[in-house]
Amino acid sequence: MKRKVAMLLAATMCLSLAACGTKSSDDSQETTTTSEDSGESTTEYADYNPADYVTLGEYSDLDITISGDYNADEEALNTYIDNLLSEAGYEKDESQTEVQSDSIVNVDYTGLLDGEAFDGGTATDQTIDVGNNSSVEGNSYIEGFTSGLVGAKVGDTVDCDVTFPEDYGSAELAGKAVVFRFTVNYICKSVTRDDLTDDYVKENYDCDTVEAFYDKCQSDMESEIDSQKSSDIRSAIIEKVIGNATINGYPEAVVEQRLEAYIASYTQQYGDYDSLESAITSNYGITMDEFKDEIKTQIQTNLDTEMVFGLVADTEGLTLDEDGFSSYCQSLMTNYGLSSEDELFGQYGTSAVDGEKYLRRIYVCNQAVEFCIDHVGNVNISEGE
Repeated sequence: MKRKVAMLLAATMCLSLAACGTKSSDDSQETTTTSEDSGESTTEYADYNPADYVTLGEYSDLDITISGDYNADEEALNTYIDNLLSEAGYEKDESQTEVQSDSIVNVDYTGLLDGEAFDGGTATDQTIDVGNNSSVEGNSYIEGFTSGLVGAKVGDTVDCDVTFPEDYGSAELAGKAVVFRFTVNYICKSVTRDDLTDDYVKENYDCDTVEAFYDKCQSDMESEIDSQKSSDIRSAIIEKVIGNATINGYPEAVVEQRLEAYIASYTQQYGDYDSLESAITSNYGITMDEFKDEIKTQIQTNLDTEMVFGLVADTEGLTLDEDGFSSYCQSLMTNYGLSSEDELFGQYGTSAVDGEKYLRRIYVCNQAVEFCIDHVGNVNISEGE
């Protein structure tokens, strides 16, 4: 259920993505009475005409400013590779044989309580940060866990005496003195650009040579920069077109229907309305009315984008491309692990029918965003950013 709530939120915000939808050919409210088993809606679907609520300003030939680092020079490449290598973790360092206070070591260990191994206390092939008493990912251990490793040599087995805190989550271990028996497998080092060899990049990055690895990194970095720049242009266009428009109001039937959809999703998650109200109060410290007001505000904010670009689409005569819409739906199904379009549409509305109508509207709105991007004026990059 949490996934459905997240997807409903994403749906009303998907104009920032390459999303989907078309405007309905009938802007009046309509009612269907077919069965739920067929995926048809049994409630009134609230629709609207964007022109009733929006006055457009300028939306083409706009000058925009974006800020970001879009350089792809040698310095940027070296930084990119350094970050990539740091994410790869650590490798065995044959030159180090004794654990120091700041070493990164790979170990196996067993936790012993009164000489017997206890549940959850055994692990193998663990890379730990001795100096910070933590995993290399930054997860802290109980106090003293790694202190007995300093001075141990590769291949040694050493014992560390530690005491679990009184408030430890396991009643069996809380406040108890235990022994962790470590075997030091090897001492690690981080990989830098100076350490790269053909064998290393072949094993870890599927590149035959270091030169090929650098070429691949350059290409990947440029693709990421282009993608980020395109995203920043898109966001700036959306912001400026909305800023140039005047919002004259909101289709209240639409707002209320989407509010009901959110509340229904949350209610289903928590079992019933009373459980939901209790959960909202305990988890967020706000009343149910305040919770609804926050959702309603977000719905209206998202409608700003939807209505403005819906009217751009109407003004420019943009219509739905069925093949493109179908491809996008397939992409969404893949991303969310869904097996059918009806299942997908059901995630975006109170029924599959309503969800499809909504997504079709959003798809055309996104075509309008693309139109504004294609007809942008000057794109300025903010200096010093």
